[in-house]
Amino acid sequence: MTPKKTHSEEEHKQELSECEKLQEEIAEKTNLFMRLQAEFANYKRRTEEQNTKVYSTAVGDVLKKFIAVFDDFELALKTAGKSNPEDFRKGIELIFAKFVTTSEDLGLKKIDAEGKHFDPQLHEALLTEETEDKEQVILEELQSGYQLNDTVLRTAKVKVSKPRQ
Repeated sequence: MTPKKTHSEEEHKQELSECEKLQEEIAEKTNLFMRLQAEFANYKRRTEEQNTKVYSTAVGDVLKKFIAVFDDFELALKTAGKSNPEDFRKGIELIFAKFVTTSEDLGLKKIDAEGKHFDPQLHEALLTEETEDKEQVILEELQSGYQLNDTVLRTAKVKVSKPRQ
């Protein structure tokens, strides 16, 4: 029979000291984790506020560019009954041209359709018509499509040729 080992008082103090060090380390790591968690929450809040501000500023900048177009429409509507129909039509055409130019300055462009080769990335075929053409060619644009820079906002709705069988 082997005698049971008992811890000496010195070994016991050393174990307590190691335990206290581990508890201190745990407390430090817990504090660090809580600080990092709070910093991340603040970062997330600041980023959301910044994104909201950037979005609002961008929308404001776009709308400022259209204020002149709004003014022209307002003037046209005020004078609608006072001018002859042809002058009113010319005025609306000028306003539309200004609207198109302002939109193009912001990066919006109309997708070319009629007479072009059908591209499903840019065009949506709503109708087909049998023709002698071997390729799918757009015969008619039913609704305009638009891109913002290289991103398609809306495909052009088109009528496409279909080779006869």
